[in-house]
Amino acid sequence: MDRTREVFANEPIYLLSEAYPDERLLDLISRTAEAAGRAVDEIVYDFGVFTGKTTFTRLYPAFYSSAPSAREFLLTVEERIHELVRATIPNAVPPQLKVEELGSDGVTIDYSSPRQLCVLLRGLADGTARHYGETAAIDETSCMREGASSCRFEIKLSPSSRDA
Repeated sequence: MDRTREVFANEPIYLLSEAYPDERLLDLISRTAEAAGRAVDEIVYDFGVFTGKTTFTRLYPAFYSSAPSAREFLLTVEERIHELVRATIPNAVPPQLKVEELGSDGVTIDYSSPRQLCVLLRGLADGTARHYGETAAIDETSCMREGASSCRFEIKLSPSSRDA
């Protein structure tokens, strides 16, 4: 708890109905990584997993309950959630996602954002799969951080092993 207070010292109260400058998030991530003694990408990934498994499921319960699987949910995230965010939160700029079917058990996601938080998307996809009791095998086949115009993920989903 002391680390949390340290990281959030002098921060405003953040509201779900507001958009905030990207620099605020990046600064919080940096301070969290420093306080935890971990790499920034590890913090961002873990934040994505937690958010996909827990936070977003509480914010958008109807969207999660109407999808029977992580695959079905991911196929609708751009049209349902991102469009809702754009329509209801002034100045919000969620990333652009193009999600398509990949066989009968997966999806491809093309991610485009000037933030280049592809590690966050990887964590969100993993967390979403965990919410549905599934495992996500995620392969990033192109990355904006390496000069590509977008990040492309191929995600194969399967039921989680109860023995794992």
